Amino acid sequence: MNDKSFKPIILFALMEILVTGGAGYIGSALVKSLIEKKHNVGVIDNLSKGKKEYLHPKAKFYRTDLVDKKELAGNFKNSKFDAVIHLAAYKSVEESMKNPEKYKDNVVAANNLLELIEKHAIKKLIFSSTAAVYGTPQYSPLDENHSTKPINVYGQGKLEVEKNIMKVCEKNSVDYIILRYFNVAGDAGLNYIDPAPENVFPKLMDVVFGKRREFTIFGNDYKTRDGTCIRDYIDINDIVKAHILSLDVNSNNIMNIGTSNGISVLELVKSAEKVIEKKIPFKFGPRRAGDCPELVASNQLAKRIMKWKPEKSIDSMILSTYNAYKNRYNPRP
Repeated sequence: MNDKSFKPIILFALMEILVTGGAGYIGSALVKSLIEKKHNVGVIDNLSKGKKEYLHPKAKFYRTDLVDKKELAGNFKNSKFDAVIHLAAYKSVEESMKNPEKYKDNVVAANNLLELIEKHAIKKLIFSSTAAVYGTPQYSPLDENHSTKPINVYGQGKLEVEKNIMKVCEKNSVDYIILRYFNVAGDAGLNYIDPAPENVFPKLMDVVFGKRREFTIFGNDYKTRDGTCIRDYIDINDIVKAHILSLDVNSNNIMNIGTSNGISVLELVKSAEKVIEKKIPFKFGPRRAGDCPELVASNQLAKRIMKWKPEKSIDSMILSTYNAYKNRYNPRP
C-alpha cells in the first residue's frame, strides 16, 4: 500500500492539471502555486463555499457541481488533463453527524470523477483525504498502517472514496496519491476568510475580531494532558507543497500530511493569546459527536517518499491567520 512500488520520476514538462474545489481554502492556494510554476490549471467548483475572488485569474474556471454527472462530463470534452487533484468535498465532522445524507454527495462526486478519469485515460490522481479515516487511535503518532475505523460520517465517506480510488486506478493503471491531511491551518497569502467557518483557527479569529462573543472548546474531560482534544495542525503552505511534490511521484501511495506534533485546543487558545497579545474569551461546551481525544500524524512516509517536511510552526500559523483576518477586516487605507 505504501512505498513498495516507489519509482521516483521528475516531471519537468508543464502539465494540464484539473483541481476540483479550486476556489476553496486549500484549492485557491494550490492553484496559485501551480500557476506560478507555469502549469495550465482548470478549476471545478460549485462555489457553495469557495469564492471566485480567491481564484487565480489565469485558471480556467468551470462552475460545476461534481454530483451533476452530465455537466461534469462536459468540462472534460475540450481539455486533455494530465492529472486531477480532487479537493472538493463537504468537510465538517460535526455537520456530517447531524446531516449524514448530505455527506453521501462526497462519495457520489468522487465516483463521477473516477468514471471520467477512466474514460479519458488520465494518468494521475491526487486525492485529499483525512486523518478522520483512522477513528480512535490505538497508538500515537498514527502511521499509515493503523487500522481505519472512522467514528464519524465524514471519515467514513473519505475512506469509501479511498477504496474506490484504489480499485479504479489500479484497474486502469492510473497513478494515485492519497494524502491524509491532519488539521490544516494558516494563510497562504490570499487573506482567505472562510464564509462559514467550521475549523478552529477561523472560529478563534471570529472571536478576536468581534464576529463571535466567545470561543467554545468542545469537551474538557478527555483523557489528555488538560482534558481537551489534541490535534496535529499543519500549515496550508506545507499542504500545498505536499501536492506539488506528489506530482513528481510515479507510484501509488497513501501518506499522512502532518507535523507529528500535537497541541491541545486549550493550549492553542493560550498560544493564540500570546502571539496576538490579546485575551480570547472562551468557554467549555459538551463533547461533539464524532470527535476522538487525539489525532497526531507520523509523517515519516511522506518524508521518505517525497522528501517533504513541514516547515511552519504553530505560532506562524496563528500569526498568518491573524494577519489575513486583519487585512480583510481592518485594511490599511
